[in-house]
Amino acid sequence: MTKLHTLLITGCLIGFSAAASAETVNLTNSADGVNRDAGITAVKKKLQDACTERNGSPDAASFEVVFEKTSDSPNVPKPYYVDGKMKCTVPG
Repeated sequence: MTKLHTLLITGCLIGFSAAASAETVNLTNSADGVNRDAGITAVKKKLQDACTERNGSPDAASFEVVFEKTSDSPNVPKPYYVDGKMKCTVPG
């Protein structure tokens, strides 16, 4: 009976530790900028802010540009459009 109790307690502890661990999620967002660098900086800032709003910690090294487009119209004040994604570790 002692081995059975030990096995049950160990199983419960493993189950609880998995529930208490953090989860990594991918966040995506987009931004405009006056040039490519400004667009990338703006989308990084949006992703980092979204992660910290969820009480998470952003992984800046995981940032990736998914899509970018430049408008040919000279009347557009921010002609560079950038989509990006970043990993965020949030509490489980």
